[in-house]
Amino acid sequence: MMSLARKTARGAALTILSSMGGRVVGAIGTLVLTRFLSRDTMGEVEVATVIVFTASWFSLFGFGQYVIVRGKGDEEAEVIWHCTVANLVLGGAVLGFIALFGHLFTPFASADHAAVYVPGMALSTAIKRIGSIPEKILLKQLRFRPLALAAALGEITFAVVTVGLAAAGLGGASIVIGNVVQSLLWSGIMIGAAGVRSWTTPTPLRWARFVDMARFGVPLALESIAHNAARYWDNLLMARFFKPATMASYKLAYNLADIPAVQVGEQIGQALLPSMALLPPERRPRALERSAALLSLLIFPMAVGLALIAHPFVAVVLNAEWQGVAPLLVVLAALAIFRPITWVLGTYLEAQAQTSRLMFLEFGKLVLLLGGIAMLAPYGIQVAAGAVGVAYGFNAIAGVLLVSREGPSAWRLFKAFAETTLACVVMAAAVLGVRAGCVSIGMTSPLFHLIVGVVVGAGSYIVAALIICRETARDFLTLLRDVVSRRRGGGDE
Repeated sequence: MMSLARKTARGAALTILSSMGGRVVGAIGTLVLTRFLSRDTMGEVEVATVIVFTASWFSLFGFGQYVIVRGKGDEEAEVIWHCTVANLVLGGAVLGFIALFGHLFTPFASADHAAVYVPGMALSTAIKRIGSIPEKILLKQLRFRPLALAAALGEITFAVVTVGLAAAGLGGASIVIGNVVQSLLWSGIMIGAAGVRSWTTPTPLRWARFVDMARFGVPLALESIAHNAARYWDNLLMARFFKPATMASYKLAYNLADIPAVQVGEQIGQALLPSMALLPPERRPRALERSAALLSLLIFPMAVGLALIAHPFVAVVLNAEWQGVAPLLVVLAALAIFRPITWVLGTYLEAQAQTSRLMFLEFGKLVLLLGGIAMLAPYGIQVAAGAVGVAYGFNAIAGVLLVSREGPSAWRLFKAFAETTLACVVMAAAVLGVRAGCVSIGMTSPLFHLIVGVVVGAGSYIVAALIICRETARDFLTLLRDVVSRRRGGGDE
């Protein structure tokens, strides 16, 4: 029998590797989309998306997490059915309302035309919500393969549909239709893999169960609202202060900087929650320390590397209208360092049922982010974007200090982060040194600098990590060998 730790590591690796192709295609699709859609159009669609997402958050009360943490033993069927009913009833009511009245909120972001995209995005969100409980059932069962498949195919489908329709002249509607198709595919895979009966088998509805769901979920819902607001409401402020077109550049830079967090950190976070919930409480602190160290080994160099190659990358792949993305990408790379740390810390607190503490952490981050943008906006969008890194940085530090009171060692966590940071400093020095040398001999091609930056950065970081982060690097290589050997031999799902 595969140990829980190895199954979790293998599941996270499978999810990351399997969905990586989809993420790459999705990122390429977004970049290609800039050739067919103006910044104004993409900014307006983003405003509509944030308005719909915000409405949806206010009708979510930790139903998925409740399924994972409480859906065990004889109570499993009852828990799943109650969560299914609450999820669909509340979601349908709220998303129906925003589809009809979402136009009332678009003037806040100086994007009145965004109202035409709200109903379509509400439909897409409703469809994906139908698959959310089946998704959590799969997570609870540690069945990562369908999740990876859905993520990969969803990204690829979205990219193909959206770019194709944009090239045909459908404008912003191409993004909306792409989202609807992606949601249909994603939910179809979730439902097909989990089975219809696993989440639609009725049990008597009990008020006491709904009360327990509320007790568990309300702090988690508030935390989720704050967490998602910190991820999306900055776009509304950027649109308000700098207009939707400039916000579109900010959003693209954010999405590029966010790739390490979403591609690696979020996938690991998904795998960790059910595994943390299954671990005995006394083993969770060490699992958190190990996960955080491995995560920093992977995420930090990706984030720093993005900042180092931002200017040549944007010069190569984007046209003149979008060149303002490069300086924003340099600034926003900071969030790719800190955000995945908060994923792991949040997972630990959820497994410990410390949802109220997680809520306060998220609200603190939200206040720092939105307040920082508002205060720094008069100095320009690049300065205002710095509020993102500051907010996530303080949130990560506060999270480490908070969980250290529950058992994990703050010293071990900070030590792992410091070692990885030092290895990244070596990488940055190598890339900048080689770049300066190339410029001095007249080699200034952006494509050349991009290729050299990637090669030198990767090589120098691997060497530095093996020396500076020796223990974590060995742990990572051991896990990697285990994943590869089990994939060759055909392991559990």
